[in-house]
Amino acid sequence: MNQEVITVQNLTKRYNNANKNAVDDISFSVNEGEFFAFLGPNGAGKTTTI
Repeated sequence: MNQEVITVQNLTKRYNNANKNAVDDISFSVNEGEFFAFLGPNGAGKTTTI
């Protein structure tokens, strides 16, 4: 049985003076032994999320 080692629920990030969220309501989990990759275009909020 695999155990969740990372769990993110409803993550939202908005920078000061921004008119929209940099990250908007992201949820995911990573189980023990899984390989995890976070892919997306430039400006998609990957670094902010991690």
